[in-house]
Amino acid sequence: MKALIADDERRCHDCLQDFAQRNQDMQVSRIAVNADGSPESAVARELRRILDGCPICDGAFRDHTYSKLATVAMNEKADGVARLAQFLRCMRDCRWHDVLGFRQRIASADTIVAFAFRCKKGRVGIVTVFSPANSESPDEPLQFTILSVEEGKKLLAVVEPGRWMHLRGRGQEVPANR
Repeated sequence: MKALIADDERRCHDCLQDFAQRNQDMQVSRIAVNADGSPESAVARELRRILDGCPICDGAFRDHTYSKLATVAMNEKADGVARLAQFLRCMRDCRWHDVLGFRQRIASADTIVAFAFRCKKGRVGIVTVFSPANSESPDEPLQFTILSVEEGKKLLAVVEPGRWMHLRGRGQEVPANR
């Protein structure tokens, strides 16, 4: 039996899960449908690939959100190296207002991108990704950190509610409410 359901429809998801539990001898497949081709949807898909499951709850990202915090173009010039070092210090020291100020993107340069992700259980994490200028090369995770509850609250306080997007598709990507 094959069932094609939108991955965000809770009722269908629960029904399929119940069916699979009652029919142990049948193979049941679920296909995630995401017709939205928006840039936010592509980013969410890439983050799900990189994280391969929520590192906080070990779940599948339903009711999880993310926000792009910063982008830093990499170059070998002294000012580029200094800017990257400054960004890394801000991340290490949890200076979230300063982190949000890094919005540098150059199409021909490799980029470091920092994302926050929020687990459905309320905890917040940070994933830093290397995004090569060559679009044929995949993005690579550099580091992820699960913030303390206190530090997570500080980050949530500085990121505007409208900047949080659903990590798992919901038909059309819309900003998530905090």
